[in-house]
Amino acid sequence: NEYLRHHPRIRKDMTLMVRQLAPDDHGLPIEIYAFTNTVVWLEYESIQADIFDHIFAVVEEFGLRIHQTPTGSDIRALSGTLRH
Repeated sequence: NEYLRHHPRIRKDMTLMVRQLAPDDHGLPIEIYAFTNTVVWLEYESIQADIFDHIFAVVEEFGLRIHQTPTGSDIRALSGTLRH
C-alpha cells in the first residue's frame, strides 16, 4: 500500500486499496484497487506494468509465490509444444 501511495502516477485524491480476498484452492488472492492520473491507454498499461514489476521483484522477500491458473489457450499452446 505504501508503494502505491508514493507512486507518482497513482491519484492520491481517489480510492486506493490493497486487500486480501477469500482464500481459495490456489492461495490468497490480492486485489489492488487504484486510479491512475491518466486515461491514455498506453500510459495506463505502462503504470500497471510498473506496479506488477515491483510486486514480482519483492514477492519472495515475504516468502510468497505468484500463481496464475492457466487458461484454455495456455493449455493448447503447451500441448502443441509437447507434441513436437
